[in-house]
Amino acid sequence: MSLGKQPHSRSLARPLRITAACGLLALLALTACQAQQRPSAPPPNSISADRAVGDIMVRFSAPPVTVSEDADRLLASIAGPIRFVVKRPMSGGVWLVTAISASADATIDQALATLRGTPRIELAEPDRVLKPNRTQPVGRDMPAS
Repeated sequence: MSLGKQPHSRSLARPLRITAACGLLALLALTACQAQQRPSAPPPNSISADRAVGDIMVRFSAPPVTVSEDADRLLASIAGPIRFVVKRPMSGGVWLVTAISASADATIDQALATLRGTPRIELAEPDRVLKPNRTQPVGRDMPAS
């Protein structure tokens, strides 16, 4: 046996071990990919198939509503084709609510009428600009339109 050379059996063992390790890793990766769960269906009454009708600013009557879960609970008790989801609280006890419906012909006016007819709702107004809060200046850079 010469110095620095390995016997023939040891020189073949290393590539075989590497090949076996790669094969085992590939097998493990394949089984891990197959073990993943498929996406689950959305829960019943989820908003996935519904469309947003519009945003509405809502103020509840006394007792004051300070937690979004309470606001959600009050809005969930409203029956009808339009459902309401709390977006966020605003200042002055007002909540921003999104009206959602599966019906394509539902309007923001129908949603407002539903909310205004609910006993615990003091105020329901659409979240939109009705008129500008100031006039546009007229000058050399901004001519009158």
